[in-house]
Amino acid sequence: MANTTPILIASGQYVFRDAVSADNARSPVDIAAEAARVALASANAASSLVEHIDTIAFIRGFIDSIPGGAGPFGVSNNIPRSLANRIGANPRHAIYGREGGHSPQRFVNEFAEKIAAGEMSMGLIAGAEATGIMKQALKSGLALDWSETVDGELDDRGCHLLFTSHEVNHGITFPTQVYPLFENAWRARHGLSEAAHRRLAAELFAKFSDVAAQNPYSQFPLARSADFLNEVSADNYWVARPYTKWMVAQDAVNQGAALLMCSVDKAIELGVPESQWVYLHSYADVDDRWVSERPDLAVSETMNLSLNAVLRSVDKTIDQIDIMDVYSCFPIAVLAACEAMGLDWTTDKPLTVTGGLPFFGGPGNSYSTNAIASLTDMLRAKPASYGLITANGGFLSKQSVGVYSAQPPVKPCHNADPSLQAKFDALPVCELVEQAVGEGVIETYTVVYNRGVANLAIVVGRLNDGRRFLANNAADDVLTLAIMAAEEEVMGRKISVHHDAGKNTFTFTDN
Repeated sequence: MANTTPILIASGQYVFRDAVSADNARSPVDIAAEAARVALASANAASSLVEHIDTIAFIRGFIDSIPGGAGPFGVSNNIPRSLANRIGANPRHAIYGREGGHSPQRFVNEFAEKIAAGEMSMGLIAGAEATGIMKQALKSGLALDWSETVDGELDDRGCHLLFTSHEVNHGITFPTQVYPLFENAWRARHGLSEAAHRRLAAELFAKFSDVAAQNPYSQFPLARSADFLNEVSADNYWVARPYTKWMVAQDAVNQGAALLMCSVDKAIELGVPESQWVYLHSYADVDDRWVSERPDLAVSETMNLSLNAVLRSVDKTIDQIDIMDVYSCFPIAVLAACEAMGLDWTTDKPLTVTGGLPFFGGPGNSYSTNAIASLTDMLRAKPASYGLITANGGFLSKQSVGVYSAQPPVKPCHNADPSLQAKFDALPVCELVEQAVGEGVIETYTVVYNRGVANLAIVVGRLNDGRRFLANNAADDVLTLAIMAAEEEVMGRKISVHHDAGKNTFTFTDN
């Protein structure tokens, strides 16, 4: 009987840390190719693998994740086939993924289904960013050309907005301006002052930094102490309260990773030793709503649903998971996931296999490709263990999770709960007033900084009738911005909201 059980047979990673010159300024495709070559070699197969790759999926580049976005040095018209050319592959299917950091795990889930159904022979998932090289090249005035024209079929899954026009009008656009809203809501829910929360986050991320310092593929392999992370300084300046520079994902990286998947039968046919096999036991995918529609910004219902579904489906508690990588673009992504799983964030068990996006590095949407590569390598070394990947896209918008082990699954690899999206969609939606006028209170907030100077306050509030609104300080309202930027607490403060020309502004009523 055919055995089409899907397995991951190899992974590869690559990091570039040298000074940039015209001769070594690798493009994202070049970096992904380096990682793919490592993966192909690490499979230890008796036969060549590259000609058996029938599908290549490339994680969507960060610049391409904004509609109309374009890099300064050009790009291939068919990125996965450019990668194929570099490694000598000729896949039948080439996929360029959607935006979002959930993409690597979601591709693993998709490939597992296709392999199990006999629709895919061998798949390569790869991703890379060269934002650090790009920034250095621009600063040095290097004239680079990363453009290519490649023939062949391409499944480009497109780029989609993560926000409404009303949210954009009020500053809900960049992750560093949106995640602080979740963070402050979470700390308020837990009764923490900003100072107490910053200390908590610093202690959490210092552990991540320690892991990154020991990882040979880290972009920033330097241990940063909790005291350093907690202190606002010239090297750790305000980005958006409560975040300083080293509390957020770092995108100026040159990193790539690649994963190879096939069936058990294919691995046997090609002489891939069983010591290389890692099984995906269970997985789940679920997507959230617009930020302004979520009733409680302190929790992630998509995390609650997806994480508990996969653990339940393999009959495991989080305490029985030995190795994990919890997506870590910002502290709240870790804290919300831990809360969803019933895991104390102060656990001595490492919550990352890489060191996390602020310290290992955040190669755009592809970070979890590196995380899966690291986790599967660790599982090969500890075959009795179980591992968990949580991959997060957008503004806690898209969750894809997977449970892995070198042990064969008791029941075939499966979607933990195909009805998760329907279950989520049935949850209540928050009522939003776009043209808000009247009295209300601050539900959550942030203050955005530019070069150390506060320049925008973003408030999510509730009118006295309970309906939600978004608002900013007026451009000439220096007093309100100063109050928001002060150390004193503003959560729950009474405000007056006004509407003009498609935008809500607010002032304090209890000064």
